[in-house]
Amino acid sequence: MYILEPISKERIWGTPRLHQYQGDEGIAKIGSVYSASGITEIDCLVRNTDATLNRLIQQDPQKFGLLPGEVYPLIISFTACDENLSIQVHPTDDYSQSHEGMPYGKSEAWYFIEPPEAGWIYAEQLASDKQMIAEAVKKKNYKKVLKEYPVAGNDLIYIPSGTIHALTKGSLVYEIQQSTDITYRFYDYDRIDSNGKERELHVDAALETLIFDQQVEKKTFELDQTVSQREFTLQHLEVSGEVKNPASIASMLTVLSGELILAENVCRAGQSLLLMPGEEAILPGKAECVLATPNPYWRYS
Repeated sequence: MYILEPISKERIWGTPRLHQYQGDEGIAKIGSVYSASGITEIDCLVRNTDATLNRLIQQDPQKFGLLPGEVYPLIISFTACDENLSIQVHPTDDYSQSHEGMPYGKSEAWYFIEPPEAGWIYAEQLASDKQMIAEAVKKKNYKKVLKEYPVAGNDLIYIPSGTIHALTKGSLVYEIQQSTDITYRFYDYDRIDSNGKERELHVDAALETLIFDQQVEKKTFELDQTVSQREFTLQHLEVSGEVKNPASIASMLTVLSGELILAENVCRAGQSLLLMPGEEAILPGKAECVLATPNPYWRYS
């Protein structure tokens, strides 16, 4: 078992609320605290070693249930916003393979620790075709073509790749996504970046990868519930003593609240522990956690 060190990323729409999830106190507007990530751009350090998650895995991928050259296929973060996020879509497997050189796209899920102020997020569309979306975005009439999708605390929203979506003001979520960290922005409220320029949009790519009639899925995610999707399986559990990873691939145990102790190391909200395939461990303390297990479907498709 390994403890990962979270990485904080400043975002224009971010919030100090993520300081309670191991967020960097020197950053006022944190958009995401990456609790577990092993991609080149965001590669978490492994506590008590000089290795990052990706470096550790590449030394012996089979030990982690991975194939040579595979990165850890999930990214876990705590994401929160004091403003709406950009309206966006993530690439599908086909689009990612043909345009980005990646093995899979980016499906994701949000577990709402704190729901948005308005009680809804943007997800799915009301328009009848892609051209209507393009025209609405161009004219800044995006509200006419996007669905205000209702969400509440403890909801789990699964967003398959190719689906239009955006978190809205006040949201604080446990976020799980595939390790293809690519976002195509439809619209960004004309916001200005740190260089005084409007942030880049990717309307053509977004429209190309958009699956027009695709829908999100909403489920409850109370303690002791398990939810399985094509890309990952999530178990919401309270850990008080023994924990086990029954899978043949390394899984991520992420602390939502409380604390656990591993070899005198205290793990609090915002931190993730990597459980090896089949590993059983005793963790003193008590914590509400999510155990996330990758489903390596791309190997067989």
